[in-house]
Amino acid sequence: MQIDFYYWADCPSHDEALARLRAVMAEQGLHDEVRLVEVRSDEEAQALRFPGSPTIRVDGVDIDPAGAAQQEFSLTCRVYRRADGRITPLPPRELIAAALRAAADRQTS
Repeated sequence: MQIDFYYWADCPSHDEALARLRAVMAEQGLHDEVRLVEVRSDEEAQALRFPGSPTIRVDGVDIDPAGAAQQEFSLTCRVYRRADGRITPLPPRELIAAALRAAADRQTS
């Protein structure tokens, strides 16, 4: 499983988001390496199709494809929607867990 964590260093939520990703991985018994990708310019953001920091992709698939599609590719902080509709700067644990489970299911199919 390829897990990519894209971030912009000036985004204040990326450290906590990375810790959350690793915690959810541990809960699921996953020990895959997380590839950290620092996005440093708007040009890189465009080239990487980066909808903001933090962005997590599992096997190349954004954990929130619908949310990513609603945002411009730029050097900015990203927002996510919680299950109750509220906005948060951190990817919800449920999104991370669902993306990891879906990738694991694809690998065993």
